[in-house]
Amino acid sequence: MTPYAGVDVTRLLHQGMRVAEKNQRFIANNIANVETPRFNPVRLDFQASLRAAVEGRDRVDLRTTQARHIEASRVRPGFERFTPGSRNDYNKVDLDEEMAALSENTSRYTTWARLLNKRFSSVQRMLNDLR
Repeated sequence: MTPYAGVDVTRLLHQGMRVAEKNQRFIANNIANVETPRFNPVRLDFQASLRAAVEGRDRVDLRTTQARHIEASRVRPGFERFTPGSRNDYNKVDLDEEMAALSENTSRYTTWARLLNKRFSSVQRMLNDLR
């Protein structure tokens, strides 16, 4: 049995794009802090985060103590342990590695977006054929 059996393809593609977008933020933050002393980079575990998003486990429900509180949830991404060698200022960001991760994440997002576009195009063609 495949790990995503019975999952709506459109939902899977949409969640894949959302997780890639979150990952883009983490990578951009790592790159922005390449010169910050004692900065430890953070890397999103893409597969675990996608699986949690598809299964509906990507959010933490916040407790409300009064009726006037707004129902809200906070996204809880999965992280990988990431500690490359350190420089003299104890900054652990490797710019080459971050740029490679950025490129991989961009490719992943583009792939998900193209697949979602094809999915919607096929539905649109099917509806036009019904006319």
